[in-house]
Amino acid sequence: MADRVVIFGAGGLGSELLQTIKDAKAAGRDIDCVGFVVDPAFPAPAAVQGIPVSTALAPFAGDPSVSFIVAIGDPAARRRIAAAIESAAGPRFATIVHPGSWVGDTVTMGPGTLVLGLSSITTNIRIGRHVAIGPQVAVANGCVLDDYCTLAPRVALAGHVHLEEGCEVGIGAVVLPRRKVGRWSVIGGGAVVVRPVSPETKVAGVPAREIGARPDDGERGC
Repeated sequence: MADRVVIFGAGGLGSELLQTIKDAKAAGRDIDCVGFVVDPAFPAPAAVQGIPVSTALAPFAGDPSVSFIVAIGDPAARRRIAAAIESAAGPRFATIVHPGSWVGDTVTMGPGTLVLGLSSITTNIRIGRHVAIGPQVAVANGCVLDDYCTLAPRVALAGHVHLEEGCEVGIGAVVLPRRKVGRWSVIGGGAVVVRPVSPETKVAGVPAREIGARPDDGERGC
């Protein structure tokens, strides 16, 4: 039976995830996107690549043949939405990896995680739930990515890096080996992290330096 997936989020990441599903199907995985759902408080198109966009979760939640994946870049929003879906439908989350990415056989991934194309995730790596990994990301041996992390395109994590829950890593950023990045922190685009990052802080630059606290948006509950 085909994997029938509903994508929550109809923006850029949702469109990229839909293409990933199409590519996975072309590569032989029996999978289809059967709909999009968005928060009614936000504007959204009527359809994405011909697939209707709905503001109602309930019809999909009532269909046990579908699973869900949250295509929202912001980690706190992704956690909130995943919790709402699980409350309505149970823990029915898909894990989707683009067939053009390399994922080693000692890599583990939690439910709801997505990996876009041309990423390299090598060996002995643990990736949590609802992690979003953009295209052309490199994750080296021994890394740990806790739940709800977001890695933008072309991020590079050297060996044994630990990203704690909710970390957001900007485009092209680099984290040197064996550094820990504290929970709900933000690494700016192009930064090079050479020392540990404290929780709930923002860092930027080469080398990366703290530039402030991550604003509390009321969704993290931490």
